[in-house]
Amino acid sequence: MVVGAGPVGSRRARTLADAGAEVVVVAPHTDPALDELVASGRVELVRRTFDPGDVAGAVLVVAATGSSEVDRAVEVAAHEAGALLNAAGDSSRSDLAFPATVRRGPVTFAVSTGGRSPSTARWLAALLDERLGELIELGPHGYGVLVEVVEAVRGELAAASGRSGATGATPGAVDWRRALDGSILDLIDQGRPAEAKERLLACLSSS
Repeated sequence: MVVGAGPVGSRRARTLADAGAEVVVVAPHTDPALDELVASGRVELVRRTFDPGDVAGAVLVVAATGSSEVDRAVEVAAHEAGALLNAAGDSSRSDLAFPATVRRGPVTFAVSTGGRSPSTARWLAALLDERLGELIELGPHGYGVLVEVVEAVRGELAAASGRSGATGATPGAVDWRRALDGSILDLIDQGRPAEAKERLLACLSSS
């Protein structure tokens, strides 16, 4: 459950929804980012002020109203209900912290200060977002293809290692940092995943 639907509450709601949680947001007002989540059916919205009974059955409660008085009431209700608490305005009162994230398809990069300085985490995540292309030369859609290629190769390696007398690399023994060299990433970025898969398999088979 998320109480409050400003920028912070909306980010928390999206993070939880992306993780597959059932998210309920309680807030009298919303911002466009949350409206999008509600319209897509990923988040349920209760459009009113907070009531302590709202936390009944919640596993995690996020207090992000921007009002210290209301957030304190949310905190008390959450603890009385036995729920974990994320107090967006005061990490010292939180049971857990949310990282700042950068997403590329199915790949998520997380930056966290353990709740000590969320603004620092957001700054570092924004910097990573801007310069990720310099570190990993893949277009926005390449990360999803990379995941598919590696997943397919891991499956074939696992199947091969399970056959009697099979030799060669097994998924757990592969140095993926060395295996995924620039040429394989180039093939993925060029929209040639089948060739990337074959080259990766050949590289691993000869190692």
